[in-house]
Amino acid sequence: MKRREFLAGSAAIGGLSACSPQTKSGSLLTSPTLKPEPVLTLDATAQAGLIAKGEVTSLEFTQAAIARANETNRALNFLVTSSFEQARTRAASHLPEGPFSGVPTLTKDLTVTKGVRTAFGSKAFVEYIPKENDGFANVMQDAGLVSIGKSATPEFGFLPTTEPLAFGPTRNPWNPEHSTGGSSGGAAAAVAAGVVPIAQASDGGGSIRIPANCCGLFGMKASRGRWPDADGSDWEISIRGFVSRTVRDSQNAMIAMGAKTDKLPEPVLADAGRNKKYKIGIRTQTPDGRQVHPDCKNAVLLAANHCAALGHEVVEVSAHYSWDEFWEAFMTVWAFGAKQGIGNVAKQMGKMPPRELFEPFSWWLYDLVAGKDSSVLASAYAQFAAEREAARKFHQTFDFQLTPVLGAPAIKIGQIDQSGDLDAMRDWLEHYVGFTPWANATGHPAMSVPILRTAEHIPVGVQFEADYGDEANLFELARQLEQIAPWAQNWPNMVHG
Repeated sequence: MKRREFLAGSAAIGGLSACSPQTKSGSLLTSPTLKPEPVLTLDATAQAGLIAKGEVTSLEFTQAAIARANETNRALNFLVTSSFEQARTRAASHLPEGPFSGVPTLTKDLTVTKGVRTAFGSKAFVEYIPKENDGFANVMQDAGLVSIGKSATPEFGFLPTTEPLAFGPTRNPWNPEHSTGGSSGGAAAAVAAGVVPIAQASDGGGSIRIPANCCGLFGMKASRGRWPDADGSDWEISIRGFVSRTVRDSQNAMIAMGAKTDKLPEPVLADAGRNKKYKIGIRTQTPDGRQVHPDCKNAVLLAANHCAALGHEVVEVSAHYSWDEFWEAFMTVWAFGAKQGIGNVAKQMGKMPPRELFEPFSWWLYDLVAGKDSSVLASAYAQFAAEREAARKFHQTFDFQLTPVLGAPAIKIGQIDQSGDLDAMRDWLEHYVGFTPWANATGHPAMSVPILRTAEHIPVGVQFEADYGDEANLFELARQLEQIAPWAQNWPNMVHG
């Protein structure tokens, strides 16, 4: 791509808003497909290649991403804090060398970033501007990425939809009446809309895989300890990472930014390993034996057919762990996260914060364990150890486990009502998100791969889970699926407000 072609495309982006159709009230309107200009359809690896060759500058790509963000954010609400001026300054500076040097991205609003508001999706922190980066923000900067702002997340990343009361809902580019999933919903919406090719995400129970599933993207939840900012805990459940349009972007990010450790093999296969035929166990029912939505079941069956066509062995299996005990343990760990977060605010205030400072679901989680001590948490971690052993035994026979990502396609905006019965919401969550948290407990890698779209144009993916440290084979299978059923060239009906 020549610089002249790039600049012509950038000018076209800026002119789109003038001709965008709107309703009389100025509300959301699904328009004919508005594919981003060619400069923004490139993945991060391709953008970085042009920057390295001097054909396009980082500043030009960054300006194009900012223009696209301005064009689309009113309708989608994926950006809660912009850092456009900082991004322009960084893009024009001498950046660290790396495979993504100069590529624009977004940073999730749970990642502490120096000089940029980090609200954690909560009105309790809407004025918090950190003085230092956290570990992953440093990792991204060292890789040469240029962040143009903070992407939306539900409060503290707790819910599988990105509708924080502090900032309003993030809408799905494929159908704005529907959720992007959560908690990395802002990141997924921005990548799906062609604002940035790759965006930082994190996953404490499905928060990379769920938004990738809902927005037609690729998302890899890495093995525990894969990223250099890991806390070293045997039971760390929240794992950083990215969502991307292409498999190679996520793999290149892990190769470049992943921790260099003898405990984990490189996340890429040698050439000799690429002819392996995998044994895949598939499961279409929830772990407690309930049926999923037909679209989610069909996605698994279609993925299984693709795998069989590639020469892999596909075998139907049942859940191989104790669901009730696991879900109780996971809810306990989740709730202790809320207890710690609200407790930290209480220490700073010198008293318990008022209930209106946090969302009802955050308080509901807090109340689950408010009077309980760390022995309850220790029991939950003991259950995680049992799940890890069950996973080890499963992978003595199978390379991968194939399941739905969710129990149903992306829900409609407002379907999760925090003013309602939150005990009933717990039961609903158990069915809706029951497939993803297990990999967080075991520490195993798992990925979401796009497979189909519903009659309402909502993407539906599938989840593949692998043995600890085996991202390399997951990426290899994802590349094979990407070749026989490509998705990166599919663009949503873009919305304008």
